[in-house]
Amino acid sequence: MCEIIFSRIFLGFPVLLLWMAGGPTHAACPIELNPPRLVVRYGDSVSVNCSTSSTDHEGMGWEATFGGTSFEEVNFVIWTVEYLTDWTIQPKCYITTKDEVQCLETFPVILYKTPDRVSIPPLSHSGPMVEGTEYQLQCDIQNIAPQQNLVVKWYKGNELLDNVTYSNVSKTPVDVSPTLMISPSRDDDGAQYRCRAELDLGPEGPQPHPTVTSEPLNITVHYAPEFLPGNDTVEVSAGSDVSLDCSAEGNPPPELRWTNNTAEGNANETTVGHLRTLYISRVTANATYNCTVTNRLGSITKQIHVLVDVPPQQHPTMFSTAPSTPGTMTTLPATAKPKVVTFPLELNPPRVVVRYGDSVSVNCSTSSTDHEGMGWEATFGGTSFEQDVNVVTWIVDNLTDWTIEPKCYITSLSDQPSKVLPVILYKTPDSVFISVLRHSGPMVEGTEYQLQCDIQNIAPLQNLVVKWYKGNELLDNVTYSNVSKTPVDVSATLMISPSRDDDGAQYRCRAELDLGPEGPQPHPTVTSEPLNITVHYMPCINASRLPVRIPVFRGYPEELVCEAEGYPQPRIQWLYDPSKPVSQAGGNLTVFEAGFYNCTATNDVGTSFIVVEVVLNEDYLPLIAGFVAFMVVVISVIFVFIYSIYYKNNKMGRYSLKKAKLSSMPNGNVAQNGGRDTPFPMTKLSQPNIYF
Repeated sequence: MCEIIFSRIFLGFPVLLLWMAGGPTHAACPIELNPPRLVVRYGDSVSVNCSTSSTDHEGMGWEATFGGTSFEEVNFVIWTVEYLTDWTIQPKCYITTKDEVQCLETFPVILYKTPDRVSIPPLSHSGPMVEGTEYQLQCDIQNIAPQQNLVVKWYKGNELLDNVTYSNVSKTPVDVSPTLMISPSRDDDGAQYRCRAELDLGPEGPQPHPTVTSEPLNITVHYAPEFLPGNDTVEVSAGSDVSLDCSAEGNPPPELRWTNNTAEGNANETTVGHLRTLYISRVTANATYNCTVTNRLGSITKQIHVLVDVPPQQHPTMFSTAPSTPGTMTTLPATAKPKVVTFPLELNPPRVVVRYGDSVSVNCSTSSTDHEGMGWEATFGGTSFEQDVNVVTWIVDNLTDWTIEPKCYITSLSDQPSKVLPVILYKTPDSVFISVLRHSGPMVEGTEYQLQCDIQNIAPLQNLVVKWYKGNELLDNVTYSNVSKTPVDVSATLMISPSRDDDGAQYRCRAELDLGPEGPQPHPTVTSEPLNITVHYMPCINASRLPVRIPVFRGYPEELVCEAEGYPQPRIQWLYDPSKPVSQAGGNLTVFEAGFYNCTATNDVGTSFIVVEVVLNEDYLPLIAGFVAFMVVVISVIFVFIYSIYYKNNKMGRYSLKKAKLSSMPNGNVAQNGGRDTPFPMTKLSQPNIYF
């Protein structure tokens, strides 16, 4: 509806512009402004003097939405506002010469406001960072103006990292969110990041520059384990004791574990800080020991070889019946020929879905009778090699290894086949919350906004489905193709362009883990708290109450009604020739003369207006009434005249006594009327008195 209004009113608007401009302007306007330019903090007072050295003028004044003055026959006028809050104000000082020429000067005003808040929120991530991974820090600066004077500075500690400036021009307060990409290393663990919003308002602005700094963002950097330097080979004499050291660092602190395939019972472990020591007594043969270091970011294994110096009379065993590492062949005598045998292994259940920290139990069985034994190999819950059994059970009371791949193996003299148990370890998110990126406060109708759903610490990523809702309406589904067994932080986004009908709407996002038929039913779900949005929209003037052309009869007032719908509630202002006699009450204007009258509706979102042309019509009603009365009189006279003629000819006869015929009958006297004998009562007179 408002679009139609604008297309109609512009036909009359050039006339209004010519009037408002006051006609042609001088090339050099004899006006001096003091100060010539001003920088004012939002809500502060302002006072500017406008003077002229001209002696050939009728008067001067200030034209402004706030603080404007009337036309005065003086050489200076002062524009004063006690509490300046109009972001788009453009006060104009004008002067009118005696030859009715008007010129004006616009006073430059920079109204500024420091931000309500400067913060570094979690963006697509929360919790510890991972070494070598890129992260985006975001500085949310709320309600600052003007944007073109803003400089954002990023710091790590006291080190300046980046400056961000803006070329966009915006007089009104805006929310801005500059970003900084970082890729932290382990040396950045514990570092503090800050962002600073600074307004550089030029030499007229306050010194030093108005500045607001965020609270520091302390980061924790996690990194995968790394072995500290140490020996990989140890030489000992047969029958002596040996100690093997394994040390590593990582964040979170890693777990260290020794493993070997000899299943010797003469080994003990001790841990001091980052060092885990394996003590072995009475070593009799060469062996390889594995030191495995694990934290949530990875697992690494280091082999330490123990070489036994055997006396000449002794010979190392040429054949071992101990189980070998899965995937390797057991050493056979030189004269033996390998025999490949297939051993059936059955896992029950064949696949498990386990909640992080829950227990798990799986049987591994075989129907073979031609095997030496079997067992489970796993970082947690692994079993020792058991001889002459057909069933072994893998049990973990508190499963927390995200990358675990338990393997059931069976051993014969010639082969060691194995079968991996598929394990899906899942975790519902610690939190799910929704926010608006690079914006805070009310939204504006027709503007695009990006909603972000931050899901913290969820696994596995490939089973995650993020659902977006507005009220109970499903808006979008987001799935992930990236495979990640360990918990991750993810941030799904949704673009919206709200309308006025969305004012008060609630948006929610839901994180759902679809773990297949083996997973829990219904699917594990965590939903965010609702995000309530407020939508502001620009005013729309009710054109049905205010047509663009209104006729007015001379001498009769006309009330112009200006009503507008908008949010926030719009302010109504009328612009008109100040020489016109008007009466204003609220949004209504009573006019008495023809002219152009501009109704402007303004709120924080924008401005709309209608230019009304009032046309003066003469009041012909008295003339029409007089003319009608005159015609009534004329018609009445004509009617009487015609009727009198008609009555004379038809109702009133002409009678003649000439040649009257006397009758002997007593009542037979007649007179002629137009040749017809008409009986007429007559009195017989004496003859002497009758003369012819």
